[in-house]
Amino acid sequence: MNKSKSDAVYFISVASSLSGIHPQTIRIYEEKGLVKPYRTKGGTRRYSQDNIDRLIQIQQLTQRGMNLEGIKVIYELKSKIDDLHKKINNLEDEVEEVKNIARKRESAIHKSYKHEIVIKDTTKTPKRKP
Repeated sequence: MNKSKSDAVYFISVASSLSGIHPQTIRIYEEKGLVKPYRTKGGTRRYSQDNIDRLIQIQQLTQRGMNLEGIKVIYELKSKIDDLHKKINNLEDEVEEVKNIARKRESAIHKSYKHEIVIKDTTKTPKRKP
């Protein structure tokens, strides 16, 4: 069972009751792409707690004067920002991994030439031929 299916347990009437938003308004939010409930094989909407939290946020933003298109843009930008944060974290992990590999290789190189160094005996100076 996937995560969205197992988390989506509330019918629209319960989601409406928990969020304080009329079911028809919730349907409008879904139509606009602001909330995406899980759909059963029969087409019944099932809402997760994340969906309900989002519904409440949308309602708060509309009460502050934002229109639905503006809210949609906000959520799209937030999604892009979240994706970019994931990419940054992955790249930071990759850079750290490459640094560790480079350190190991450098260490191996240093170990390999320690045995090849010959110390020149400077106590005997060669005599010059006249």
